[in-house]
Amino acid sequence: MNELLRQGKPLGEYLEEAEDGIKRKIHRLNKRAREVSLDPFEPRYKKGVLFSEFWCPDCLVLAAALRYFQGVIPQLEIKVLKKEGFSDFLSKNSADGKARIPLLIILDEEGNKVDHLSEAPSSLREVTSEEIGHRDYRAGKYMAPLLEELRGMLTR
Repeated sequence: MNELLRQGKPLGEYLEEAEDGIKRKIHRLNKRAREVSLDPFEPRYKKGVLFSEFWCPDCLVLAAALRYFQGVIPQLEIKVLKKEGFSDFLSKNSADGKARIPLLIILDEEGNKVDHLSEAPSSLREVTSEEIGHRDYRAGKYMAPLLEELRGMLTR
């Protein structure tokens, strides 16, 4: 997993490469994240690898949430990789064996996988399986449960 960290691009640098329309969407999603009230916490894990693409709306939601956490936890290191070239790896880390994104893998200090999130938070699977719920998720309306799940992944 440390090799994936080395190959990845820092999240902030990755987001800077987005075209203006995508940057505006991420900004709106990040604003929704900042509106959520979370109790302060100390993360146990501070490294992650995110597989993401700008054309993927679910990826934008997760990237915005992670960017918010980096503002709260400056030592949080998230590296981003594109989907291309990692189909086998993505398939092995999805529930249905298909190469799905976004995929976030949380790592311990030695680079071992601690937890992962594939596509959407497990607490929102039912919501995101419905068209209206998925549209609301992509608009950032479920940012609070997403942030709670991410916090849980970082503090387990």
